[in-house]
Amino acid sequence: MPMLQHATGEGQSSACYQELSGSRSARQRFTVVGLGIAFGASLCFGCFITYKLGHNSRLNTRVEHGPRGSMPVVLVDGQRYQAVQYLGMNLFTAPGTEVDGCFDFGSKMDQCYLGSSIVRDDVARRTEIMIEAIERAFASEHWDRSPSTLKIVLLPEFFWRGKQGAYRIEPGLENVTHPTAHWIFHRFAHERFKHWLIIDGTVVMAQAADERYVRMSQRPDENVSYFNFAPVHVGGTNLTYLKFKRFISGIDFIRARPEGSRMVPAPARNSRDFCRKHPNSNGCIYRRLSEALLKRLGFGHDIELPNGLLTVGGLKIGLEICLDHAMGVLCNGTLAQDELVDVQLVVSAGMNIASGPVCTRPGGPIFLADGFARTEVSLNLFGRGRAAARTPAHAHRFNVGIDYGADVMVSMQQWIADTIYNITGTGFGTRFPGLATLPGGSFSAGSTGIPFKQIPALGDNWKDQLEGFYLTGNYREAQRMQRSLEKAMHKLESKDGLDISSAVLEPKIFPTMDIYGPFKVPGS
Repeated sequence: MPMLQHATGEGQSSACYQELSGSRSARQRFTVVGLGIAFGASLCFGCFITYKLGHNSRLNTRVEHGPRGSMPVVLVDGQRYQAVQYLGMNLFTAPGTEVDGCFDFGSKMDQCYLGSSIVRDDVARRTEIMIEAIERAFASEHWDRSPSTLKIVLLPEFFWRGKQGAYRIEPGLENVTHPTAHWIFHRFAHERFKHWLIIDGTVVMAQAADERYVRMSQRPDENVSYFNFAPVHVGGTNLTYLKFKRFISGIDFIRARPEGSRMVPAPARNSRDFCRKHPNSNGCIYRRLSEALLKRLGFGHDIELPNGLLTVGGLKIGLEICLDHAMGVLCNGTLAQDELVDVQLVVSAGMNIASGPVCTRPGGPIFLADGFARTEVSLNLFGRGRAAARTPAHAHRFNVGIDYGADVMVSMQQWIADTIYNITGTGFGTRFPGLATLPGGSFSAGSTGIPFKQIPALGDNWKDQLEGFYLTGNYREAQRMQRSLEKAMHKLESKDGLDISSAVLEPKIFPTMDIYGPFKVPGS
């Protein structure tokens, strides 16, 4: 059996999160109290208080759930949405490397999963980071207060996975997941999140796998079945849905070595013949958790979205997770050939919009949050997002129009281009705004017409918050390079009496909440 992340040791402890302040400030803090069995009554009372804070019985929510597998239809206070706005968390959820403290036998740059080996502490830190980022976005002035605009929050894939790459499903895990899931559920059910849709990344869990697959692989250490799912919260209501990922990507897991126990072994990469013959083997695809297990882990009231489709306020929304997008699960599998969605969402780690088909109307938005610290938006301007061509590198690229994206490298590149333009009055090339610029455009390239703002996702101590849980090495190296560039610029300013820096947008080399839009939804 591989070494997966265990729950709370002997299962004697549990965690409950209690709000310290009712303020809307993004600097709210939460304490995590480990409670023994003797304090069970206190735990129940704390969770009851949290429920009363979050529950909102005054909202008029109409919900239609048809036969199993059909698309849920939700209407909050009778509101039908005409526009959407995207608030994406720009954060690394990819594994760490040497600069993040990863070392392995014979390799200086080997990767490792980041997090705490104590599941209770791991989940607590990730909860704190998520809540602060969303509260900072909520406290900002940049989101549309109109009730006719649906605010959509996306966190990247693998936001919840732990130090061993997956939370091991075993007795004791429910002591952590059950109160945490309920706490998050009731927080987003508060009335202030009415007209918000929040997808808080994905959760990765694991348990014993299909014995046939183990025999075929001839590697008994690969006897793990994986679960990767995204909770979907309809803000201001008591509704949460779950979308399970189907296809396992080759980059979803780090391959383990016999010498190291901290890494979850990936499904065998040389098992394509077996997976063609047995496509539903849990060695080849992510599985769905049983209803009984979901209930035990705290997701019992959540409703599965087997097809990734949900209608909220008259908008038909399709959700995909990473490789499922490239495989066309939504556009070429779930939907009929000419069927469309109003909004398409992707949470991923190693994906971009143009790598998979898009099935919105012309001008219809698709939003992506990727765990390699990037957010993207496309509006499928030509309405041909299902059409693809093969590139010279033999990759498929879909005709989604311009995909407007934000990451640290784009931000630094834009800073360099705008700085040179500010000195000489001439820019390099005549690129269309949005290509090699941040989504809103740049000083030298011009405006894209896309409303775009970035705010810090965390406070000034963001490195301390992320250290050991999410990759920070890339930010440190980028900051070091940026300081060198700024030092050279300030030297030039001093020598020639110039004022360059005040007119150039400073790159944000830290995790951000990226706010796009609002965008009018065609046909709404």
